[in-house]
Amino acid sequence: MASIALRLRTGANHFFRRPGYRQAMLARMPAFAVLTALCAGLVSLLLAWATGGLSPSLINPDEGAHYVNSLFIGDWIRAGFPSPMAYAQTYYAHFPRLSIGHWPPGWYLVQSPVFALLRPSPLGALAISAVVAALPAGAIAWTFDRMGRRMLGLALALSYVALPLVSDSARYILLDQPVALAVALAAIAWMHASDAPQSRRFLLFALLAAAAVLIKGNGALIALVPAIDIALTGRWHLLRRPGLWIAAAVALMLVAPWYWLSFRISAGGFNYEPGLAYAALSLRANAAALFGNLGPAGITLALTGAVSAFRTTDVMETRIARLSLAVIASTLVFQAIVPAAIEPRYIAPMLPWMLVLIGIGLTALWRLRPVGRRLAVPAAMLAALPACLALASLAPKPDIGAPALGREMADTGGLWLVDGRAGGEGSLIAAAAYADRGAMRIWVGRASQWLSTSDFMGQDYRLAADTPDQVQAILDRLGTSGVVSAAERNALAFPHSRLLREAVVSDGYATSRRPFTRGNGTMMVARRIGRITPNPALIERNTGSANVGRMSAALD
Repeated sequence: MASIALRLRTGANHFFRRPGYRQAMLARMPAFAVLTALCAGLVSLLLAWATGGLSPSLINPDEGAHYVNSLFIGDWIRAGFPSPMAYAQTYYAHFPRLSIGHWPPGWYLVQSPVFALLRPSPLGALAISAVVAALPAGAIAWTFDRMGRRMLGLALALSYVALPLVSDSARYILLDQPVALAVALAAIAWMHASDAPQSRRFLLFALLAAAAVLIKGNGALIALVPAIDIALTGRWHLLRRPGLWIAAAVALMLVAPWYWLSFRISAGGFNYEPGLAYAALSLRANAAALFGNLGPAGITLALTGAVSAFRTTDVMETRIARLSLAVIASTLVFQAIVPAAIEPRYIAPMLPWMLVLIGIGLTALWRLRPVGRRLAVPAAMLAALPACLALASLAPKPDIGAPALGREMADTGGLWLVDGRAGGEGSLIAAAAYADRGAMRIWVGRASQWLSTSDFMGQDYRLAADTPDQVQAILDRLGTSGVVSAAERNALAFPHSRLLREAVVSDGYATSRRPFTRGNGTMMVARRIGRITPNPALIERNTGSANVGRMSAALD
């Protein structure tokens, strides 16, 4: 039996190199995969809308920053490409959620034509994000199109939209799904390049791999895919091809300068120490995330599909199963090595390929007549159960009324101080930046920057003002026109939030309280009575972006 298995495996490896196989694989056009991805994107947008996920208030701690980053590049283009560092420093002084440096610029550059031409609102940007969240489903359709099982690929692609992590991420502006898309495209490019080696195909893979890394740091997992795939397919001869190493050098040249400049900034987000303890913690957390998205039935089917990576009854099925295993293993290994953080959404790049293995597992079950065919449909239904339960339990996103407050700040002008948790501050800054229409006639200060100190991750919190009078003195020195403070579930965000509210309950401010547009909480708006001159020079000196400062120092 061992010798038979060895001959089958050797025969498959030789088959992969035959010209007929290459032509058959490359003959199919990607139209089906593209159309499926767009259909999945539309379904994702409709699901986000139907579950109350399209809130114009970007309340996730990272959302406001991602929106302002894209808006900044769009406004920079509309301004006629002025000096980027000077423009960034000015922009940050007005809207201090600019954070290019902590995150790479890749995705913001991809979106820049849309933001330069259309300048979408936060709600418009969220709708775009909801569509993008489902686009990795196109990779699922592509794989099953190659295996001649289009309808199964279509069904699995639409099932991908309903996965808990995907349906939840469609409700936020985050970078995890763009990374999953870039990794999927790069993996497909690698399969083309490795199955029919040509320098231009290796170069295409290198460009897509660099794009993944320049969208978000964990996109670097794509660098592990070729090594693992070569080991699984036994194509060691690829290591002798100069085109592979030239492509690797090109990718490194594209990525290295940015990370050399920004590493000291992005490293501030690393919450763990590398080592075996972190690796074990990461693997346990990622396994739990997979179980929560796929359930026991889905995991069992995926393991069944993984067996096809070592069978040769269907050569294309075996090839795609191996590619899927390479992407999945690369994701898990990278997350176990790099101690950035542990979040369920970080497994996003491997989810499309888990569904590919599930589909292959269902196909293998279907072949086991007649018992397998009786089990295939119930198994598929059980695998879909976690997604159905997650969709049924999705609660509407809160809406603090940020668009109206942003317009009010822009119409009043001057300098405003916003207060709340990171998501509340970010949503107000994003709304104000949009309402300002690129004129930069208002300044929005963060209460957490002026009334307290902490690191980038919000740790080591300390008050910078101990009494309402001291807070009032800061407001006067800044020349604030007004204050907006969010209280989620009627609980103040920070100790300085209480001091700020007590400071503006005076004869110098007209205050009002407004309930959240949706959700449990209130907004307090305090508008200064009478005119006051803002002090932008103080803002630029004291709250100029530390990230921008580090980048400037690196460029000097």
